[in-house]
Amino acid sequence: MTQTVSASDFRQNMFRYFDLVKKGNTIVVRNDKKDETLVQITQAKSWDPEAYGEMLKNLAKKPVFTSEDHPEWATPRDIQRWLRQTRKNADRVLDLAK
Repeated sequence: MTQTVSASDFRQNMFRYFDLVKKGNTIVVRNDKKDETLVQITQAKSWDPEAYGEMLKNLAKKPVFTSEDHPEWATPRDIQRWLRQTRKNADRVLDLAK
């Protein structure tokens, strides 16, 4: 269950809300004057090293950068060209900042 509370109410009843979080609830603390969410409090999940290792193995199966996603990096020469252009543009931005 998610419960939304004002910052002042949370401040006054903090430990009561911590008990609710401990029981599996989610507490959303809002600043009503600024109409914004300040924080969302949920119970931390325990870390499972086996599940983490499995997730890393699954991520390693698909490369992050592929030539299909970035045709400008299809060959080593293309990569060099892209790097030179990017660095030149970065130098121009630095010159403008002076």
